[in-house]
Amino acid sequence: MKSVKNIIFIVTLLFSAISVSYSQGELTKQTHEPRTIAEIDLTMAASDHSLIIEVEPPKINSSSIRYYMPKIVPGTYVINNFGRFISDFAAVDIEGKELVVNRIDTNTWEILSAERLHKIRYRVEDTYNSESTPVVFEPTGTCIDSGKVFMLNNFTLIGYFDGFKDMPYTVSVKKPDGFYGSTSMPLAFTEDGKDVYYPKNYFDLHDNPMMYTIPDTASVMVNNTRVLLSVYSPNKKITANYLAEHTAELFKAQGEYLGGELPADKYSVLVYLSDAGFRSNAAGALEHFKSTTFCYPEVTNEEFIQPFRDVVSHEFFHIVTPLGIHSKEIGDFDFINPVMSKHLWLYEGSTEYYAIHSQVKHGIITQEQFFNKVQQKMYFSMLYLNDTLPFTELSKGALDKYKSQYINVYQKGALINMCLDLYLLKLSGGKYGLQQLKNDLGKKFGPDEAFDDEELFDIITEMTYPEIREFFRSYVEGNKKIPYKQFLEYAGYEYFDKLKKKVPAMIGAALQYNDSGTLEVVEVYDFGRQLGLKTGDNVIAVNGKEVNTHNFRFISRDFEMNAKPGDVVEITVMRKSNGASLLKVILKAETYMVEKEEQFVLQPVKAPTAEQLMIRKAWIDK
Repeated sequence: MKSVKNIIFIVTLLFSAISVSYSQGELTKQTHEPRTIAEIDLTMAASDHSLIIEVEPPKINSSSIRYYMPKIVPGTYVINNFGRFISDFAAVDIEGKELVVNRIDTNTWEILSAERLHKIRYRVEDTYNSESTPVVFEPTGTCIDSGKVFMLNNFTLIGYFDGFKDMPYTVSVKKPDGFYGSTSMPLAFTEDGKDVYYPKNYFDLHDNPMMYTIPDTASVMVNNTRVLLSVYSPNKKITANYLAEHTAELFKAQGEYLGGELPADKYSVLVYLSDAGFRSNAAGALEHFKSTTFCYPEVTNEEFIQPFRDVVSHEFFHIVTPLGIHSKEIGDFDFINPVMSKHLWLYEGSTEYYAIHSQVKHGIITQEQFFNKVQQKMYFSMLYLNDTLPFTELSKGALDKYKSQYINVYQKGALINMCLDLYLLKLSGGKYGLQQLKNDLGKKFGPDEAFDDEELFDIITEMTYPEIREFFRSYVEGNKKIPYKQFLEYAGYEYFDKLKKKVPAMIGAALQYNDSGTLEVVEVYDFGRQLGLKTGDNVIAVNGKEVNTHNFRFISRDFEMNAKPGDVVEITVMRKSNGASLLKVILKAETYMVEKEEQFVLQPVKAPTAEQLMIRKAWIDK
């Protein structure tokens, strides 16, 4: 860590190199209230992927003040310590004289003689290219690529002064010629190449990412909300118009599913595509109340559209939770010492359930595809995760104690909501389900009013039925296994933990994932011997389709549903040759029916009752 003395010369140069365009008085003349002013000059981005940020506080009357960068932000459930990307931090008075600054910890700076403070200035490093570890998942970070693109999560750039987090901000962004700023933050005005925004507080500032680049945008309407699609594709392989055209049906279904007015006039999907990969070795999205930042490898329009649909089908529903329904822990989020809400079953679980339920209910996917997704979630939550860990405890401990179990919010979390939906439909005679409940919760609370974490279950019970309180007590707060058989029977579906059935043989071998992430043959059975498989073979393709850890189960299911006895199966393997090198070998044989024990089987009952058909229609029929 550099001392203040070591950076005096550097900071003096920085302050003299870039003039300040707006003063506290000039930028507040339209708003008539004290506010924190932050200036970002994208035209001065350095070749080392960094920016200089200037921040001017309101009038300070104390002898010292602290400035914070977030330790964590909502929606991430990961401690990122964004202060580690800040350097060359300095503070000056109105005459340009430096004030003493002490760095208290990674995310905190204390400024002495604060009553004289005019502004602070510091350098921010690009998280996409930083060597700092741990690596920040790209949708949560910031890309500073001069002349090309700036993907800006504002919490990586701008912090807050102690005591001023809930006061308004003014943010000015000086942009390169031809660049456009895509964001859900309302633009106050543009003047002399600067965009100016007035976020109402730090939460509002942090919650509205911005992407500045040569514009490629399109938009679609979802009820009263305009959804902006903004794309940065370095080689122009993917376009916003293509995405809009091929997601129009999905957005229409989401609008019909939600019904009525939504709690935002604008929602932005900021898509950053890379032709060089990501340091996190991952791809995905981060939700904000009114935005999604989505990072993915640059492929083709056709290859990208399904991953894009999958992301949109989940992330857009966050406009309901947590924007329209959230607890005080989220509404008044502590960016330094966060207190976690115990309701991840609602924030992430119900959102993931909506993502698949809306598609089956409006004909985007078939009922068979829907139940395949449900079965997959049962498979992971019961075989690979702790199925008896109380979900409220998982939520409270998602940052540390139960970090390894967090992925279950998308598995069991969705299943909890499926069963709650079915139970509500059963109790109401098909007239009131999860959609109606969340709609009523949104009306009761909305974006500006938070619920008390400890009261939500009782509030929902008062709004619905006494039996619902026991549901939460047993399967969300408690450690009881969810009786899927009971809830699925309400809609006329049978559930089996295990069921033997006849299926066409595809590989005829026991497989395991090896260190390289490929499927290795560890034991060969009858059909495998007919194919010519050997232990140690690495299976890389089935009938010409490349297989990996993510798609093998889906390829197997598709084969079992569509192959017929006598069809030729082609298995491509990599086989050791001469003890070290690998050879590609293609094996073929005619399939035949074999007995297989399948887990977590869902199927319609043979003779559903009138009540079951009524609930089924209310639940998943179009």
